Amino acid sequence: MSKKKSQFEAILKNVKEIPALPDIAVRVMRMTRDADVTANQLTDVISQDPGLTGNILRLCNSAYYGLPRVISSLSQAIMYLGFHTVRNLVLTCTISDLLGGDRTIYGHSSGGLWTNSFACAVASQQIAHHIRPSLHDTAFTAGLLRDIGKVVIHRQIKDTESTLVELMTQANLSLLAAEQQTLGYTHPEIGAALADLWNFPHELVDAIQNHHHPSVIPGDSLVTVIVHAADVMVIERGYGVELTQLRYPLDRTATEQKHITQEILDRVSAELDQHIASIGDLLIPRGSAKS
Repeated sequence: MSKKKSQFEAILKNVKEIPALPDIAVRVMRMTRDADVTANQLTDVISQDPGLTGNILRLCNSAYYGLPRVISSLSQAIMYLGFHTVRNLVLTCTISDLLGGDRTIYGHSSGGLWTNSFACAVASQQIAHHIRPSLHDTAFTAGLLRDIGKVVIHRQIKDTESTLVELMTQANLSLLAAEQQTLGYTHPEIGAALADLWNFPHELVDAIQNHHHPSVIPGDSLVTVIVHAADVMVIERGYGVELTQLRYPLDRTATEQKHITQEILDRVSAELDQHIASIGDLLIPRGSAKS
C-alpha cells in the first residue's frame, strides 16, 4: 500500500458519513475511461435516467457549446461533443445536490458552494483552452470537484460549524488552518481521499488535494495549477462566497512555470460572467447566484 493511500484511509476512518457519488456518475466516469466502450453503450446507460437525459440535451443546446444544429438525442450529443464532454454534463447534472444543493456550507452563501464549484469548473476549462486545449474537459471536472471535501467537513461538524467560522473571522486563521485546528485535516485532504475511494484518475486526485498549494506536486501538474488559478479567481470574484476570509493568494511561481500569464487570467475573468450565463441559468438555482 502506498503512503498516500494509507494516509487517505486514515482520514476516512474518522469520517462519520461518507457521501456517495450518484451511481450513474460513477458508471459514466468508468466507461469514459475505457477505450473499448462504444457510444451506443454510453447512450444506453445514460438513457436509463430520462430526467438526466433531458437535462443533458438542454445543456448541450445552450449557447456555451455553440453547436451548429439543435441536438435532439443522446447519440447526437456524444457524436458532436465526445465522451469526455458528455461525462462533464452528467457530472454537472448529477452532482449539484452532493455539492450542497441550496444549503449553506461554511464560508459560502446559501447554495454558494455549488455556484462556486460550477464557476471554478468553467474558469478552469477556459484557462485550459488558452494553455493546453486537450485538457479542457479534465480541467472542467477537476474544477467542479475540487472542493468536494467541504461537503464531508460540513456533515462532520454541522453542530459546531460556527467554531470553524469563528476561527476564520475572529482568530484570523486561514480556511485551511481553521479546518486543521477543528478536525485535524483539511478539505483538500479529505476530498482527495474521497476521490481516491471513488477510483478517480490520479490527475483529479492530485488537483483536489493540492489546488491550494500547487507547487508541492512534482512533474506535470498542469491540471492542478489550472484549477488553483481558477479557484483563486472565482473566490476573489465572489461567486457563492459569503466570507472574504476564503480568499488566498495566487501561487505565481506555479502559474508562471505553466505559462498561465496575468493576461490570460484577466481575459478569462473578463469573459467569465458571459460564459457562465450561457449555461449557468440552466443549472444554478434562483438565489444562488454570484454574491
